Amino acid sequence: MDETKRDSGATAGAVPVENVGEETRTPVERMADTAREQAGAAADALRKGEFMHEAAVDTAATPDDRLIALLSYASQVIVPLVMPIIVLISESSKHRPFQRYHAVQSLALAALFGAGSLMLGVGSMILWVVPIIGWLVSPLMACLIPIVWAMGVIAMLYYGYQAYQGRRFAIPGLTSFLRDQGWL
Repeated sequence: MDETKRDSGATAGAVPVENVGEETRTPVERMADTAREQAGAAADALRKGEFMHEAAVDTAATPDDRLIALLSYASQVIVPLVMPIIVLISESSKHRPFQRYHAVQSLALAALFGAGSLMLGVGSMILWVVPIIGWLVSPLMACLIPIVWAMGVIAMLYYGYQAYQGRRFAIPGLTSFLRDQGWL
């Protein structure tokens, strides 16, 4: 009988750990946890060879919509950011959800690859200053920049082709982030 009193007393006065953790987390910590989960899910998908999720043909997409979606991705290779921004600020895109969806995704993907290239470039310049180790590692990092650029080109052309086929798809990690922010 003493055990039941102790158990009921312990459970009655105890606060579940999960609730305490949720209450004390700041919005930044919640956002970081969400980003960490999305990055993990994206990494798992890419390891499996999945470059897109939820791919479905949008029957409402006209040939013009599909062409604009293709150009939103493919033009990033030559003139980054211009075509998706034009699509997003044009009046006709308010009535064309297919165009808008792919313009937002291509803009975010270009920003992601640009930020990655910038970080590699700045990182290699910073490492160049460090004696011996920097002189060995910095050239290797500088070699990664063209690889990141080539990955970006391949991704943009692949996603552009898929958009031209009339598919509305989710890029692992990126699309879920865009949806959480309310941009899609």
